[in-house]
Amino acid sequence: MKKIILTVSIILLLLINGCDKGIEPADEITTPTGFKGKVTFSENWNNNIKRTHLVVFKKPINKDEDFFPPNLTFVIDSIPKGTSQFNYNSLENNYIESFSIGQGEYSYVVVAQSNSPELSLLRKDWVVIGVYCENGDQTKPKKLIIDAGKISENINIDVNFNNPPPQPPGGM
Repeated sequence: MKKIILTVSIILLLLINGCDKGIEPADEITTPTGFKGKVTFSENWNNNIKRTHLVVFKKPINKDEDFFPPNLTFVIDSIPKGTSQFNYNSLENNYIESFSIGQGEYSYVVVAQSNSPELSLLRKDWVVIGVYCENGDQTKPKKLIIDAGKISENINIDVNFNNPPPQPPGGM
């Protein structure tokens, strides 16, 4: 009889302490996914510029149409004119709320400027002034890799107004 009471007590103890929600799945842990870094500007800003944005594209810009969604994946808030350094975080500086960036590989991350006061999605209205790249070589764009539930850090871009990168097709 003592063995039965001991066995039942152990089973009850395991059931009480071992399951907080029965057979329900555990709560899904959700952590933000995104990227952050800084854009550093050197030399003098062009006075005619009206808009400056950091822009993320899924694939490279090989023709005019590649500048348009769905390849255009994410846009950071407008960077204030005259800034020497702009720190950003994709979770805080999302310019277009309907765009979100998730896990994946993104082939072309750039800073681009326009002299149009209105946001345009036409490639001809934009000049690329900085590229997220390998070892400072703006002819070699570096892939932005974002893992689920992680913030990719140090996605830094240097902009030298006197030494702009090569322009993708369809520009000014």
